[in-house]
Amino acid sequence: MIAGVFVALLALLATGIPVGIGIAIVGLGAGYAGMGEASLAALPSTLFAGINSFLLIAIPLFILMSEILSRGGVTEILFNAVTRWLGHLPGGLAISAVVTSAIGASITGSSVANAASMAIVCVPPLLARGYDRRFSYGLVAAAGTLGIMIPPSIPMLLYGEITEESIGALFIAGIVPGLVITAALIAYAVFVCARGGVAEKLPRATRAERLEATRRALPALALPVIVVGGIYSGIFTPTEAAAIGVTWALIVGVFVYRSVGLREIAAALRSTLLSTSLILVIIAGSNVLGAAVTRLQISQDMLALVQSLDLPAWAFVAVTMVLLFILGMILEVISIIFIVLPVLHPIIVALGIDPIWYAVIFTLNMEIALITPPVGMVLYVLTGILRRPIAEIIQGVLPFVIVLVACLLLLMAFPGLSTWLPTVLH
Repeated sequence: MIAGVFVALLALLATGIPVGIGIAIVGLGAGYAGMGEASLAALPSTLFAGINSFLLIAIPLFILMSEILSRGGVTEILFNAVTRWLGHLPGGLAISAVVTSAIGASITGSSVANAASMAIVCVPPLLARGYDRRFSYGLVAAAGTLGIMIPPSIPMLLYGEITEESIGALFIAGIVPGLVITAALIAYAVFVCARGGVAEKLPRATRAERLEATRRALPALALPVIVVGGIYSGIFTPTEAAAIGVTWALIVGVFVYRSVGLREIAAALRSTLLSTSLILVIIAGSNVLGAAVTRLQISQDMLALVQSLDLPAWAFVAVTMVLLFILGMILEVISIIFIVLPVLHPIIVALGIDPIWYAVIFTLNMEIALITPPVGMVLYVLTGILRRPIAEIIQGVLPFVIVLVACLLLLMAFPGLSTWLPTVLH
């Protein structure tokens, strides 16, 4: 049954129909085949139930926070500060780009927004200093994907909404893996730059220049501390934290940096409305499919199949990682989350797999999905911003896909990298 649902879904999406509508049609068809007209009668309430959640209010708020900061030139301020400290090192500008992207991830929650900002700010100076064009594109694309690993992360938020896992624990679990991925990208960048020897070094900044750039960046750097710290300490819920984040972003953009005016706020609101609408349509449609999966007991059938095969937990995890990698090539991240998780999560729990650890490797797999053709969203965003052929960007990204896959294998082999910090702080 589950194979038929996936085949029908992929066939329908191949026609170009909007993802959320396609998922809803398949869910409605599966429900009707299994339950008859009762599934049709329940459609309105099922659609509404999918988006009737207080937690989901955090999504437009986090998006709005990211939009305000992006339009306020915060990425440029952060990049300038990091470059003052690291730019004189071998491959320093590339290192600065990765570190800035990691910091930017902690104030956006979105890989697409993070990569877009990095492409605008970092690519021109990288090219001006003699860095290889394809390498620069791949570096910015791969580093941009940190936006969904380092908290706050919108996919992690959705993961918690579906599985009812602690949002605070999920956010904290992404910190160490995010740093591991950052270190891996830096190591690869240094290796490439040392071997190529083309990139021009930046002069060492003076102590005064470093301190001034850092002082200017501090208001933006306070944002992740407020949001993530507030959630994990219990001072406010994820939704309240998102609202606080928007408020702080407005204060920083309007009053501190004075780079955000009414025009920028209006543009941020329009972009937030569009992005949120797209996400909510996918969520509502996915709830229709999820309801059909639940009523037809597909998860229970899948669990029975797994148990009959006598697969060890590690083998099941490995198989699902391969499946997710393949799905990531043909579906976008939010769709995968809402299609696959309702089926997988009950099996994960039944097999005794740590759901927090699985959330981290699931999210890293989704990072890879963002830069793997043909549907990698970050690839298309960079193509639009940089106005370069997508084939050229894909060529630059492929070595970084290998780096991220190596990080995925590392996190799979050592679950403690994901679970240690939540255990210590819980």
